Amino acid sequence: MKFKQITIIGVGLIGGSIGLAAKKHKLAARIVGVTAHKGTLKKALKRQAIDFGTLDLKRAVLNSDMIILATPVDKVISTLRAVSPNLKKGCIVMDVASVKESIVGFAEKVIGRKGSFIGAHPMAGSEQRGAEKANGNLFKNAPCILTKTIHTDAKALKAVHDFWKTLGSKIYILSAKEHDKKISNISHLPHIAASCLSLVAAPSSLKFAATGFRDVTRIASSDPDLWTSILMSNRSNVSNDIKNYIRQLEQMRRLIVGGKEGALRRHLIGAKKKRDKLLIKGR
Repeated sequence: MKFKQITIIGVGLIGGSIGLAAKKHKLAARIVGVTAHKGTLKKALKRQAIDFGTLDLKRAVLNSDMIILATPVDKVISTLRAVSPNLKKGCIVMDVASVKESIVGFAEKVIGRKGSFIGAHPMAGSEQRGAEKANGNLFKNAPCILTKTIHTDAKALKAVHDFWKTLGSKIYILSAKEHDKKISNISHLPHIAASCLSLVAAPSSLKFAATGFRDVTRIASSDPDLWTSILMSNRSNVSNDIKNYIRQLEQMRRLIVGGKEGALRRHLIGAKKKRDKLLIKGR
């Protein structure tokens, strides 16, 4: 599989890593990067994540066989609206945002018969940001969720499936609604938990913080603007998960206050078993 041109809109950590990985596996003759800032383009070109960079969105997408939107989630819909009149017929368009339901429905309408849209979410990343932190191996062995609807073109879905598989990802196909519910549970809620743990830590205690606290709060260092848009875009699912999390915290508190040592231990064993399953899977 090889595309003549792939355009990546947004060449930060994820977009830059896609560019590096696609070049590593020779998936495109030419990779074009587009962003709103000259400085970002210079970093992406220096990192060799793209072959050509431009600030001109129309120019960037005109001849592309595949367009990848690696913008923050709150910019995806406006970007789709901007690029849709300039799509090459048969072009495959995908986003890599961590919220899907609102995006997929809009994308299929605005793109129409000009091309095909597939929502993609590579479950890889870092609390770091920017093209200078891009990594061509970022997606190796990482889950990547693709969305499918009744309007999804089978050939486009296979092309996107093969694209991410070549990058080393483990592919899963879900509806946009299923995606948002599951990702809230195992990605969005943990970010909230890490942020809250950071907030409740007393400043006088932080000088004693070691690997445990640092590991569990690492993702709280991620871009606040990016995460504000993610959490607001998936607010219904996130709200439900926060309620369930509060119930678990309250149950722990009651066991501790009530001196229920046996029940507390069983609770912790259950949590350990669930967490250990990830280690068995090598993640």
